[in-house]
Amino acid sequence: MPPASSVKAKLNTGPSASSFSRRGFTFSLAKNTCLREHADGYFLISEVPIRMLRLNKSLFSLLGELQQGHELAEICRRAGLKEGRLLSNLLSLTASGYLELKTIAEPVDYPRVSIVIPVRDQPDEITECLQSLMDLDYPEDRYEVLVVDDGSAKDISDIVAPFNIRLIRLEESRGAAAGRNIGAEKAKGDILAFLDADCTADRNWLREIVPFFQAEGVGGVGGFVASYHQQSYLDRYEEAFSSLNMGRHLIFQGNTEANFYVPSCNMLVSREVFKETGGFRSGMHVGEDVDFCWRMRRLGYALLYVPAGRIAHKHRNRLGKMLQRRHEYGTSEAALYRQHRDKRKRFPTSIGAALSLLAIITAILLWNPYPGLAIPLFFGLDLLRKSLTLKRARIAFPFPRLVSSTLRSYLSFYYFLSFHLVRYYLVLLLALGFLVHFIWFFTGLALLLTSAVDYRVKKPRILYPVFLFFYTLEHLAYQTGVFRGCLGHKYFRTYIPVFNRA
Repeated sequence: MPPASSVKAKLNTGPSASSFSRRGFTFSLAKNTCLREHADGYFLISEVPIRMLRLNKSLFSLLGELQQGHELAEICRRAGLKEGRLLSNLLSLTASGYLELKTIAEPVDYPRVSIVIPVRDQPDEITECLQSLMDLDYPEDRYEVLVVDDGSAKDISDIVAPFNIRLIRLEESRGAAAGRNIGAEKAKGDILAFLDADCTADRNWLREIVPFFQAEGVGGVGGFVASYHQQSYLDRYEEAFSSLNMGRHLIFQGNTEANFYVPSCNMLVSREVFKETGGFRSGMHVGEDVDFCWRMRRLGYALLYVPAGRIAHKHRNRLGKMLQRRHEYGTSEAALYRQHRDKRKRFPTSIGAALSLLAIITAILLWNPYPGLAIPLFFGLDLLRKSLTLKRARIAFPFPRLVSSTLRSYLSFYYFLSFHLVRYYLVLLLALGFLVHFIWFFTGLALLLTSAVDYRVKKPRILYPVFLFFYTLEHLAYQTGVFRGCLGHKYFRTYIPVFNRA
């Protein structure tokens, strides 16, 4: 799947550190965010991007206490509030960029967890996976491990015998999705924790994810997926740009049109919610985790991703195999978007940003600078609109920051539009360039823009030319898979984005 489009917010602690404090949930205002009180009401204001929320007095006061370092549980006890409902609201504000999550609470009563691991012909991988689980920082009597052998050629019972696990043997392979469903049926835990055999779990894996089930309405939570291999150039590319790596930002979505999901290699789900959703579709061999997450969210349950609860995944570290897997991921898009027609690729767009891009393209095509003279006009009108909005709310905002925030929103629009072109149309654009050579110029600009931004944000430990090589090949592999899937399903709506006014 392409990068998820949804609300997200960076946590203040790096996911690789796994060093969240053992105390209650604590939050603080995000950088460039402030609380304002005046005669017209109470406001939570973000300077980058420029946004504001009107708050009631209770929430305004509560955010002030959180900013002073008080724990959420302590505040709720004093005020007689329901912590679960308030935690959901605060996670939503964190995902929207207004707050930062500082510390994660201890699990309440340590709910029983069932770890389900499907495996097929991976004796070395399952051994190392189970060894990592022996060191979990979670009470031993509060979790169980179920290994579902999906018709391996050789019996693995001797391999897993030294570990305290339940082995479920399938005589014929039925796929990982079916294996997870069978394991879930046999599970006794209140929470199902899905892990892949080619992954190893950090010591704090469960302790950093389970507490989020305290939040009201949360049905599933995903954690950070790191790269196990880190030696070669390809390893380091995957370390930063793996499709399983959901990034350093908290994401929180309920029943919305966003295409957000979490990968099944590090997915925890309430057992009751899993049953109500109907489990994974056994007939799907690629994209079944996306399908499950979307169906769960459609039922009204919230899905959360936190860059904590780290596992390490042994990705395909041969270029051919990596590109083949990306191609396979692409083939799932048509089936997913055909089954979930409410999901679309959406771009928040300001009219000024769209018109300014049109002016830039026109100036280049005509090789004439005059269309570009309209850009300051569009930009100025956007500044005026935002200034009037802030003035009506009686909020003073420094003009340089207003300019900087507006410019950033324009560049963000250029990036996301360019990324969509590179992700889905690069092969087509390269082919059309043989007929109209100027298309290669625009394609090159789009590729350089997106790769440069991703290189700066992801910070891979390789030189930019090496990154660009893998980056280009990955996009080519993925989009050929998308086209193949669309042809097979005779469904091409996945190519059509929707522009929403920002």
